[in-house]
Amino acid sequence: MREPSATRRWLGLIAIALGVALIVVDTTIVNVIVPSVIEDLDATSVQAQWIQESYAIVFAALLLLTGRLADIFGARRIFLSGVVVFGATSVLAGLAPDSGLLILARFLQGAGAAMLLPTSLSLLKATFTGKARGQAFAVWGSTIGAAAALGPLLGGWLAEHVSWRWAFGINVPLSVLVGAGVLLYMSPSPRTRGRIDVPGALLSVAALGLLAFGLVEGRTYGWITTVHPLEVLGLTWSGGPSPVLVALVLSAVSLFAFVRRQIVLGRAGVPDRVLMDVSLFSIASFRSGNIATLIIGIGEFGVVAILPLWLQFTLGYSALQAGLALVPVAIGSFVASGASFGMAAKVAPLGQLRVGLALEVVGLAGIGLIAAPDSSW
Repeated sequence: MREPSATRRWLGLIAIALGVALIVVDTTIVNVIVPSVIEDLDATSVQAQWIQESYAIVFAALLLLTGRLADIFGARRIFLSGVVVFGATSVLAGLAPDSGLLILARFLQGAGAAMLLPTSLSLLKATFTGKARGQAFAVWGSTIGAAAALGPLLGGWLAEHVSWRWAFGINVPLSVLVGAGVLLYMSPSPRTRGRIDVPGALLSVAALGLLAFGLVEGRTYGWITTVHPLEVLGLTWSGGPSPVLVALVLSAVSLFAFVRRQIVLGRAGVPDRVLMDVSLFSIASFRSGNIATLIIGIGEFGVVAILPLWLQFTLGYSALQAGLALVPVAIGSFVASGASFGMAAKVAPLGQLRVGLALEVVGLAGIGLIAAPDSSW
C-alpha cells in the first residue's frame, strides 16, 4: 500500500481532531444548557443530573472494550462506527420530547464517544512517524483542551440565541464532515487476530462504570450513608449504606478481578484474548505517564465542569457569559500547543511535561485562591 502524502496525512489529522473535539465538547457543553433543558422539558433535579452525567459514565466504562475492538476490527472501522453512532444519537438528543429520552440519548452518545477516543490515537500512531508524530499528538492534545473550554461558550450562545437543542444538532453536520475526512484521508487500519474476552470485558465495564458513577454521584447520594434517595427504573434506594459506597466497593472488587484475569490469561499463553496488558504498568515511563495524564485530566475537566455551574448559579451569569469566562483556557491551550513545536528542539518531552504540570498547579491554585461569590470573571 502506497504511503499517504503529507497533505493527506494532515488533512486526516484535521478530521481526527474535529472528531475528538466533538466528544469533548459534548462532555462540557451540557453544563451551561442544563437550566434551559430543565425549563423546556420540565425535568426534575435527578433527571437533570443524569442528563449531565450519563454520557461520562458510559464513556468511561467502554473505553477499554472499544480499544480492544479496534485492535481486532481495525481502528478506522471502529472510529467511523463511532462517528455514525455519535451523529445518530445527537439527532435523538436534539429531538427528545422529554427528559427520559434525552437521558437515553446521552447514554448512547457516551458509547459513540468511547469508540472515537482510543481509536483516534491508534490512527495517529499508524499514520505519523518521528517528529511528525509528536506534532500530531500535540495537536490532538491541544484540541482536547481547547474543545473543553469552547464547549460551554458554544452551548451558552446556542441556549441564549437559538435553542439548547442545537447544542446537539450541530454535531450532525460535523459528524458527516469527520466521517468523510477519515474515509478520504486515513488509510484502512491493520487488524490483529484475537478474540474478545467476554468475562474480562464485563469486569472492565463494571469496574470503570461503577467507579465513574461513584465519583460523579458521591456529592449527591452521600459517600458513606444515603443522604438522598436514588430512583432508577421505578425502584428507590432511600436508606442504609450509600449506593455510592456500594458502587465504589463493587468497582474495586471488579477491578481486582479484571487485573487478576488479565494476568492469568497472559501467563496461560493466550495473548489474543488479553483485553489489557497490565504488565505495561511495570514500565516506569508508562506508569508515570498515565499518572500525569490523570492529574491533568482531573485539573482541566474538573474546572471546566464546575466553573460554568458556579458562574451561573452563584454569580448569576448568563449561559453565554459563563462560556466566555472559559475562553482563556482555550487561548492558553492553543498558545501552548504552538509553543511546544518550537520548544521541541531545545526542551525534552519530560521537561515540557514538568513545565505543563507546574503551570497546571499554579493556575488551579490561583482559581482556588480568588474564587469567591463576589469575584469578577
